[in-house]
Amino acid sequence: MKCLATLEAGDHVSHLVWNRSGDRWIVCPSSGPVLVADDLGAVRESLSPHGMGNGAPAWFGGQAATCGFDGRIRLGGAPIHLGRGMIERVRTNADDSLLAATQGRNLLLFDRSGAVVDSSIALPSPVADLRWNPAAPRELATSGAGGALLWRIGEAEPFARFDWGGASLEAVWSPDGRWLATADQTPSVHIFDIPANNPLHMEGFDGKVRAMAVSSDSKRLATAGSAVFTVWPLTGARGPEGARPIQVEGSASEVVAMDFSPRDGRLATGDTEGTLLVVTFEKGQFRRKRARLGTGISTLAWHPTAPRLAIGHTDGKVQLLEMA
Repeated sequence: MKCLATLEAGDHVSHLVWNRSGDRWIVCPSSGPVLVADDLGAVRESLSPHGMGNGAPAWFGGQAATCGFDGRIRLGGAPIHLGRGMIERVRTNADDSLLAATQGRNLLLFDRSGAVVDSSIALPSPVADLRWNPAAPRELATSGAGGALLWRIGEAEPFARFDWGGASLEAVWSPDGRWLATADQTPSVHIFDIPANNPLHMEGFDGKVRAMAVSSDSKRLATAGSAVFTVWPLTGARGPEGARPIQVEGSASEVVAMDFSPRDGRLATGDTEGTLLVVTFEKGQFRRKRARLGTGISTLAWHPTAPRLAIGHTDGKVQLLEMA
């Protein structure tokens, strides 16, 4: 492990997002300017902050799309939406043709020019998270009170409902579009087998699940609700149903960040005390490497093609590491 670069974001780093080619990445602090760096960690742009706080950014049409508590969405630094009420995240669909966000009960859609696109979707309640189906560019999932809803752009009603009576806070798809997982208000995870219309309820976490990730081959789902995190199998006819998951120890405190490498399938996790674990999976077994990186880790993201890992910390520090 070699440190290629160290950046200072000025505040708690909430999101790190690589573009598809891996030559640029967004460094988004909770407040203050949003930075765009190159693949060696040199800052190339500093984008205007969003009032009292920044939301989760995305890459769209080769430009950084940002949002925040000021109700604005900017594309490449230029405003494309000036609304009222916070915008917590923007999301890009699978073919990079649409940018989506929610503001209260409103679904906002934009094309690459920044023009508004009519979705025909009226959300029944405010949304906690919004995720596009990686395998279907016109389908997306919203999570919130009551669980998750699946929508197709142009249709006014959801084509699937997974309502378990609680609240789903965060969501993540498997890249093949088969599985949708939600982290819930209670210490639980729901995993939905979309083609089979079959929801699975996973309980027993020590606390609320703060991080989830799915491997790029759609074979593993990682979930973290304590210092011990869980890796579920997503293969076979039943996926995680009835299967014994892998429990990985070694973190010093609660794991709050995780990401699978698209290049080689390694799983990186970070905890609130600055412990980095990198887990390699081989034939049903795993091995891990552990490093202490000082201050608490808040987010991390693998480079799409190279063995590089970007790590954000609670004190505003960002590290770009070369991983052997």
